[in-house]
Amino acid sequence: MNTGVLTMKLNRKSGIVGVVAIRLALCMAAAGTLPAAAQKDVAFPAEVYAARRARLLEDVAGEPVILTGEYLIRSSGGKQDLDFWYLTGVESPYAILVMTRGADGQPHEVLFVPDEYQFTGAQYPIDDARFRRAAWNRSFRQIAPGAAAAARAGVDEVVPIDAFAGRLRGLIAGARTVWFLRDGSTPYVPPGLDPARTYRQQLEAGIARLLSGVQVADVSPRVHRMRLIKDEHEIRALRRAAGISALGMLEAMRITRPGMNDLEVAGWMEYIWNREGSPRPSFSTIVMSGPSAVSLYTIRAERYHSTDRVMQEGELLYVDYGAAEYDMYTSDLCRTWPVSGRFTPEQRRYYDIVVEAMDSALARVRPGVMMIDVIRAAAGVFRRHGLERYEDIEAMGEARVWGLMPSPTYWLARNGQLTDYSGARGTGVRDLGHHVGLDALDSRDYTLPLARGMVFTVEPKLYIPERGIAIMVEDMILVTPDGYENLSAELPRRADEIERVMREAQARR
Repeated sequence: MNTGVLTMKLNRKSGIVGVVAIRLALCMAAAGTLPAAAQKDVAFPAEVYAARRARLLEDVAGEPVILTGEYLIRSSGGKQDLDFWYLTGVESPYAILVMTRGADGQPHEVLFVPDEYQFTGAQYPIDDARFRRAAWNRSFRQIAPGAAAAARAGVDEVVPIDAFAGRLRGLIAGARTVWFLRDGSTPYVPPGLDPARTYRQQLEAGIARLLSGVQVADVSPRVHRMRLIKDEHEIRALRRAAGISALGMLEAMRITRPGMNDLEVAGWMEYIWNREGSPRPSFSTIVMSGPSAVSLYTIRAERYHSTDRVMQEGELLYVDYGAAEYDMYTSDLCRTWPVSGRFTPEQRRYYDIVVEAMDSALARVRPGVMMIDVIRAAAGVFRRHGLERYEDIEAMGEARVWGLMPSPTYWLARNGQLTDYSGARGTGVRDLGHHVGLDALDSRDYTLPLARGMVFTVEPKLYIPERGIAIMVEDMILVTPDGYENLSAELPRRADEIERVMREAQARR
């Protein structure tokens, strides 16, 4: 931890005694003696988050920024709001950070969080203070107001959340615009009722009323653009997450055989990534064999046992897998392999086409290239093999049409543009991947050229429902100064490699 930077920053407000206390806290942190309650155990050094916030404040020309965290973070896998985490590394629920510039032009940051016992007991308010203060009921995921927390979080002040409304006007005095992490979701309510609002939307409305006359602008797009470029800490975490996922899937290839249940494969992979230090999945593991693989994931997920089928000789096993999360950063890989250990000639033909599409796409990846050109390279492969007809709804009929997805031959042939990842808005998935970071679907903004530090998936798919064929190959790709690095390269991709791995495993049984 850069103790000099944090001490200088806090010296402006703390006085000599405060600086001594802060230095002591930083020394304790370096020695590993500071209580875990001061900051989540997977957070990067505080100066990493401080540098990100400084860039954001510069991006909005020093105008005030209000960042809000998640209102409730459960121990059963819940996460802090990803944008808030990216900028603070703070896990406390109900947290709000106000970033401003003081009269001297220097940044001033005030973090509002609950006090030490305010939301203990599953993070719900509990009236009986004796219960909240019990030693066995103290949270280890939160920070509490005070100088030690300010030092660990790298901000000027950490004060009680109950003081937020009372201090906000003074913090942003004279500002005409305040930037806010806006929530653009639209919760459904039946017609005729008042619109529903999320926690963050309620906060924004309350802040707008409190700051009457001040414009509230959305800072979310600027934060999301920042998140597209990964720093060395993020790349290290993503590389580890991808490596763990690759190892889990490799072991799954080795154990696959006819007569196994899809659930067994999913369970084996979970064991591997738990063993390797990943505490939870990036998203629910998709393991589907035979005809199950040509059904939409979302439809299959409506079943209580969505991953539950006995695999048969001659079928393909389709695994879309973001099982390993590491230090809050996610992974997303996919492979398709033969249950018996050997592709049929027809399966091999189509599998090789998908790999060819991936190779063609990867050959275009380098800084300065637009993602639309990477997508076109993959689409060109499907066109050359005469597969575009599988996206012709007039010719194929609606029950068979989505033969190719997301290699966007249909979309591009009609001069379509890039889309987002929202089926709810009817925009579909018709391109070739997505950025990966704190979220497995970190972003789908391909309006910017590829740049060093971007991490995204390349995932050509091929579906031919009437033949029971569903194939996807997906890797995590890091853009480097002169090309790319495949973060999941240790996972076999070509048909010969997959068959060799499975053959060797069969020989050892």
